[in-house]
Amino acid sequence: MYARLNESVDLLCSQIHPNGDIYPYVQLIETLWKTDVSADLDFQRTYRKYWRLNAARLGTQFVSAYFAYLEKLKRTDHIVLERVVQDLFRVPTHGDGRQALQFSFASKMLHMLRPRLPVYDSMVEAFFFLPFGRQSEKTERKIERLLESYRFLTTEYGRVLQEGLLRPAITIFRTRFRVGSNYTDEKIIDTLIWKFVSFGRSGAIRDGAIRYR
Repeated sequence: MYARLNESVDLLCSQIHPNGDIYPYVQLIETLWKTDVSADLDFQRTYRKYWRLNAARLGTQFVSAYFAYLEKLKRTDHIVLERVVQDLFRVPTHGDGRQALQFSFASKMLHMLRPRLPVYDSMVEAFFFLPFGRQSEKTERKIERLLESYRFLTTEYGRVLQEGLLRPAITIFRTRFRVGSNYTDEKIIDTLIWKFVSFGRSGAIRDGAIRYR
């Protein structure tokens, strides 16, 4: 699995567009601690586009509460993902008052505050074959399952870095894009996985651009 990423890194890097995939993230990381994100509309616009909040079509009440919560957490030393998930779940995600679990956006919020933590989304879920759950799954059970998967990610990313399993790919990425320390190795892993799954879904494996061995 990691061998495929190392072998495909040049191809994956060719699919990465700095203006959309790298620079906005660096800008967000550098600006986060210098501004009130609950009021900074430029920060919010960049964040919403980069982290795909816009694509999720969430209501204005949720988006406003999300950035207010992010600002609040900047002054919090001990941040617990489960608490973030539960607090966000209490806020209606749509104008009609509906609530929907937003685990991925909670993990992205945590990553912004602690950039060495992983991001959880459908691409990571697909790459590691993490269980999706059922449509009828109760919210409490879904949160428990997602937290279990997130703990796995945290441990696995640590193992990957400690054992150097993606060192070749990370080195090539850093050399090619000249990213600094604020673009953590964990974030590079996330970027490569996102591009690998996205590229695979576009037909790269079928067309032979990426080959399993």
